[in-house]
Amino acid sequence: MKPLRVAMLARAVWPLHGYGGIERHIYHLTTHLAKRGVEVTLFVQHSDDAAGLAMLREQMHVELLRYDYTSPYLRPNSILGRQLNYPRYTLVQAEEVIRRVQRGAFDVVHSQGLCAFGYGWQRRHQPDIAHVPFFANPHGLEEYRTPDWRKWLAYAPFRWMYTKGHQLADYVIATDACTAPDLPKYLDVHPAQVVVIPSAIDIEENLAPIRAERVHQMRQRFAPDDELLILSVSRLERNKGYHLFAEALQRAVAHHILPERWRWVLVGDGKERRALDAQIQRLGIASHVTFAGRLSDEELQNVYAAADFFVHPTLYEGSSLVTLEAMIHQRPVLATAAGGIPDKVFNNVNGILVAPGSVTTLFDGLTQILAARPHWSRWGEAGAAIVRNQFDWSVVARQTHDAYCNAIHAHTRR
Repeated sequence: MKPLRVAMLARAVWPLHGYGGIERHIYHLTTHLAKRGVEVTLFVQHSDDAAGLAMLREQMHVELLRYDYTSPYLRPNSILGRQLNYPRYTLVQAEEVIRRVQRGAFDVVHSQGLCAFGYGWQRRHQPDIAHVPFFANPHGLEEYRTPDWRKWLAYAPFRWMYTKGHQLADYVIATDACTAPDLPKYLDVHPAQVVVIPSAIDIEENLAPIRAERVHQMRQRFAPDDELLILSVSRLERNKGYHLFAEALQRAVAHHILPERWRWVLVGDGKERRALDAQIQRLGIASHVTFAGRLSDEELQNVYAAADFFVHPTLYEGSSLVTLEAMIHQRPVLATAAGGIPDKVFNNVNGILVAPGSVTTLFDGLTQILAARPHWSRWGEAGAAIVRNQFDWSVVARQTHDAYCNAIHAHTRR
């Protein structure tokens, strides 16, 4: 049989454009599909990273497209910059992909994020390509979830693009079973369009840097004299809920449920750093909190292994790859039931799950996880098993490939 040929539509991918969640998702999806014999052509924005581009082209075809059409005085990925650049980028991208689909170059088209808009918008007037299945992954839908009214207004054009683009897809991907109902709710797509294909992590990549001496070094670096190291990893933004967990920690100190020597390490940076630092000073727990900033991937993986448990108190979320990373390192997890986290964290199995947005629920969850310390080793093993069975890229790439084949069969029968 000839190999399956897939056009992957994206704006950014690691290592060309950063190491965010979507960038990593696209990199791992495309490379693991390639390992399964799928011929992937990745359409992304231009990059001057020659080494990264050469690495990608060893595994797939890569087509670079212009993204930034704004003035040098406007950041291309600011809210206004994205409003100006994204529509044009997706439409130009779609024109190139449609020409190739018409020539029979692809068996499946798969878009990531807002890239669904350009292809979906132009495809609706191209009946000669309707037989090629169109998959679209909207990812976290943060534009629909923000509580900030200013962002809500600013994101209005993106919400319109998301909604139109995904309504025009044949299949819309929910990255977690528990978030599948969000797609009809926010995007007004038909439930029959929704297919669940989890987001994932590359287990081998996460475990490869682990060395016993490095784990010890990270513990000595961040919590040399502390009985308890609590770890959080993400951008420092308001929606991550760290301001609520800081209050829960202060309440735990007042109730004497924490050991005398404890430390909360926050890995990552962002615009909430200054306000969070001031709040922690005001709460009187600054001597127990460390802002680690950005770490290298090698450092990050080893600090996961050095921690005692992981906390993710987010208010709203996508799939939460950091939770999976903590789980594969056998860390018990205290997290909120936001986004796709309830598909990963289960009470008294691999951690504690609480309702989001509440200091009280976080304090109660902290109390529970501290009381369960004799079970942490078993919880850690259970979390790692969940990742291996459901959320490793080798598993998810197979599910994606099967979904492609089923869609091609269904469209052929039509």
